[in-house]
Amino acid sequence: MRALTFERVKFSMGLPLVKRTLQEQAEKTENFVRRSLVVGEVLSTADMATGVKCGIIYWLFGGAVRNLGSPGHVAKWLQPLQEQKYTGMFAITERGHGSNVRGIQTEATFDLSAQEFVIHTPCEDAQKMYVGNAMLGNYAAVFAQLTEGGTSPGPHCFIVPVHDESGSLYPGMTVIDMMYKEGLNGVDNGILIFDKVRIPRDNLLDKFGSVAPDGQYHSPKNKSARFNAMLAALTPSRLLVMFQALGAIKLGLTIAICYNHSRRQFGPKAQEEVRIIEHRTQTLRLMPHLATTLALTFASRYAGVLLDEDVFQGKELVGRHPLQALVVGLKAYSTWENICCLQDCRECTGGMGYMMENRIAGLKSDTDVFVTFESDNVVMLQVVARELLAQHTKQYEERPLVSLLRSWAESGSDKLRTSFLAFNMDTVGNLAFLLKAVNFRERVLQRGLVARIYYKVVTKKEDFFKAWNLCLHHVSSLSLAHIHRVTLTQFSLAALRCPDRGDQALLMKFCLLYGTKLVFQEQAWYLEHKYWTPEASRRIRSQLLDLCDSVKDDALRVISAFNIPHTSLHAPIAGITNPLAAWAFYPAPRLPGVREGERSRAKPRAKL
Repeated sequence: MRALTFERVKFSMGLPLVKRTLQEQAEKTENFVRRSLVVGEVLSTADMATGVKCGIIYWLFGGAVRNLGSPGHVAKWLQPLQEQKYTGMFAITERGHGSNVRGIQTEATFDLSAQEFVIHTPCEDAQKMYVGNAMLGNYAAVFAQLTEGGTSPGPHCFIVPVHDESGSLYPGMTVIDMMYKEGLNGVDNGILIFDKVRIPRDNLLDKFGSVAPDGQYHSPKNKSARFNAMLAALTPSRLLVMFQALGAIKLGLTIAICYNHSRRQFGPKAQEEVRIIEHRTQTLRLMPHLATTLALTFASRYAGVLLDEDVFQGKELVGRHPLQALVVGLKAYSTWENICCLQDCRECTGGMGYMMENRIAGLKSDTDVFVTFESDNVVMLQVVARELLAQHTKQYEERPLVSLLRSWAESGSDKLRTSFLAFNMDTVGNLAFLLKAVNFRERVLQRGLVARIYYKVVTKKEDFFKAWNLCLHHVSSLSLAHIHRVTLTQFSLAALRCPDRGDQALLMKFCLLYGTKLVFQEQAWYLEHKYWTPEASRRIRSQLLDLCDSVKDDALRVISAFNIPHTSLHAPIAGITNPLAAWAFYPAPRLPGVREGERSRAKPRAKL
């Protein structure tokens, strides 16, 4: 399987479209980020292991060179990488330190006389773990604690040779195969151990910190800013994980929805059995996921536009904390949604969904790692909350009076909103009501977190780490509330911009379903905060059920707009013939309005 994946990577990277995308990455042409992300999603849809391995080689290793190296490094390392003269890997996680990159223990000591860095693994906890492409890759981008003159300016990234062209290990290198995993077994993960491996001084990626020939360390940033700049370089690859997760979600939903429109089970006595999509429990499980997928699609494009603009204009991502927080929050939300969605797709396709021929089981296994890939999701949510608190503090520092008045106004408005008399000002079936509801939840959670931290640190004089740790449940709730609000807002804006009235109406219906889902899943919280009455809560539940029922046939138009080719779909239960699994075949359902004998997959007016 590994050999097949490696051949697929080489084939994919030789395709004209992919080669042009890689060249655009190197040249940082306009809109190259979004085009690269879409290519990553398409590759992952065709084969997840191939997409992930391409991401390791070209986004993680190549991204490290591009974002942490000097122009000389880019010229030296990226062109041969694009020409497939070698392959790379990315080594940051250690046995003892994963998300806590500051604490990594791999050492990089400068030898002045030899003009070399000595890369060394001092203990078991410093062994680099889960390194993708470890068994085949030629070079690794290794994060290690730089030491010069007896002091350490913190983690830096180095290019370290691992295998030569014949596949033999370089002196001092030990690579241990981590063998089989839950999924992605086409990707070779391994452990890297360095025994005083020597590399040239120029192999330090020195955009943010360099060591001169005389051994003097130079950096345009202080230690903290330098560390943040290095981690900010991971922002594009984290967004790529979101696109890969979306590819898996779209594929799983397409298979499940096609099958649910073809398979029949139960029905009125003495009548034909009904399609299983007619059963309310099926629509209630699948339709909210489809609405969420549309919301995440538009939110991911929004993040991609912001990232594209910054990179094209030459801005350093380290200064774009709101963008970093948005990306890591979307990564967490989308990968958790991927887990939940694929599980529901599996259950809604019964035993057929359990068969590897129908892809859902494999997608579940292959994408489960995404929730901890590129850092644990819970840790990512802390990044979001810290940025929200930083923005809150900055507003009060820069404009204390205006911020105080605004806070009083918002608080008063929220209290008025929760009163009995104010309730009838909105209807739950109005998108404006749902937008106000998610805004209210985010504001209340933010005020609550600020009050909790202030009380523990200022009033009770507790250590900040302890105070923060005791509030982590609140931190996660606030971060997700923020991301939910952003995705609903971007979904509504995208729907309003849609030029085709028919498609716009369809998108607005799914947008309303998504907003209804968001508030329904937190209905106990809204009742607790008296935002609405029990009667309104019942109306929300009824609205969710009605919307799920009303969009079940429209779902075929949406999955058609995903534009997934048959060669990537594979699943016999989605209407794709497979001589080796003829027993699993179900004919593809017809789109609404398409007559018998016409193509069941009419071209959509828009593509998603």
